[in-house]
Amino acid sequence: MPLLEVQNISFGYGHHTPFEVQAVKDISFAIEKGECVAVIGHTGSGKSTLMQMLNGLLKPESGQVLLNGENIYQNKKTAAKARFQVGLCFQYPEYQLFAETCAEDIAFGPKNMGLSPEEIRKRVLLASEIVGLPADKLDVSPFDLSGGQKRRCAIAGVIAMQPEILILDEPTAGLDPAGREEILSMIGRYRKDRGATVLIVTHSMETAAAIADRILVMNGGRLVLSGSPEEIFSESEALLEMGLDIPSFARIILALRSRGVELPSAYTLKDAARVLSDGLRGGGRL
Repeated sequence: MPLLEVQNISFGYGHHTPFEVQAVKDISFAIEKGECVAVIGHTGSGKSTLMQMLNGLLKPESGQVLLNGENIYQNKKTAAKARFQVGLCFQYPEYQLFAETCAEDIAFGPKNMGLSPEEIRKRVLLASEIVGLPADKLDVSPFDLSGGQKRRCAIAGVIAMQPEILILDEPTAGLDPAGREEILSMIGRYRKDRGATVLIVTHSMETAAAIADRILVMNGGRLVLSGSPEEIFSESEALLEMGLDIPSFARIILALRSRGVELPSAYTLKDAARVLSDGLRGGGRL
């Protein structure tokens, strides 16, 4: 049984008005425990609306969301429970920081779960360690942190609830290259150390290629492609028609292939460097 199963869900805004939009249209997919799945699509494709239906924030107009085989929308109790089991970190989560100290901000979710003060403190320390937020920052105002540290503090607040599924909506948006790499490395460590199931919403093909086991592609509110990074990025023409692209490193490999150079696929900088290095050592020419 999949950890999460989405069955034919749909959702729209502004019904019976001139501004009516069907944001999500009859989407189905399943996610296994421990998977890292990237959800990609251009702005307005329905990604964020879909994510909010996975943790009880938006109720589908049709279809159902099953977590461990249970419909999270069968009643108010199961919907509220899902908000702790499926942790959602919105885009630019640092804008949601509000408490006087980082520790208080990280503790907000665990407090709402009704945990003991001892357990809350334990979870705050663990979550801050996972995201790489120094212990000496816990008693500091989150508004005095750097941009990258604010992002880590906000993500720690979701991780502290120890959700079965962690959803990150554009976790590297607005960060410089070093900051993006730090956040992606943190997510990778968290997933490896905790055996976590992670969904990442992203516009970045490089991010999806670097971290995901599987990629879901949305367009016009529909799920149009699903598969491994290699399977998805082999559909370069379809992606381009949707206003998307394949990773720049993959385009380099494809360009070399078109010139008669036999090279395996590569979708990240690390893999591209290895492939090109092996090609030079093996054939002496590219």
